[in-house]
Amino acid sequence: MAKTYNDYPQAATNNAKRALAWREKYGDEVKGGTAVGWTRANQLASRESLSYSTIARMAAFARHRTNSKVDPKYAATPWKDRGYVAWLIWGGTSGVNWAIRKAESIRKGTAKLYSEEDRGMVDGIVEIIRSIKDLENRMEVAKTQYTNLISEGVDITEEEFMRLVGLA
Repeated sequence: MAKTYNDYPQAATNNAKRALAWREKYGDEVKGGTAVGWTRANQLASRESLSYSTIARMAAFARHRTNSKVDPKYAATPWKDRGYVAWLIWGGTSGVNWAIRKAESIRKGTAKLYSEEDRGMVDGIVEIIRSIKDLENRMEVAKTQYTNLISEGVDITEEEFMRLVGLA
C-alpha cells in the first residue's frame, strides 16, 4: 500500500470547509471549482490521508496563486469569486504551501516514511536505542528492533531507522 500523509495544516482543512459551507448555503451561486477540486475539498475537510500524487497535484495548483485573494468586486460575496473558491477548495495558501514543501520532502526522501499511528511506537523505540552507549550493542538491538517493526507492518526503511537511532 502506498504511503499517505495527513499532516497538512488545520488552516487547509478550514479553507476547504469554508468553501463547502458556501456551496451548501448558496448552492448554484458557488460556481468555482471542478469535480476534482470539490473532491479535494471533501478530503481536506474530513482530514483524509493523501497520496504523493494528490499532494503533487495540490502543489501544482500554486499556478493559480493569483486567486488567493478575493477580487474586490466580490468583497461582499466571496463565494461568487470562482478563482477564490477554487483556491480554497485546494486548501488555500496554507494547503498549497504545505503541499509544495511536502512533495519536495517526499522527492528528497526526507519525509517520514512511517504513519502517524506508528510515530509514538517508533519514537519510543528510537529513544531507548539511542540511550545505549556501546555502539556495537546499539547496532545489534537496532537490527533486532527494525526486524520487529517490519514484521509489525511499520512502513520505515532500514536507512531511515538507522539514521533515527544514530547509526547512519
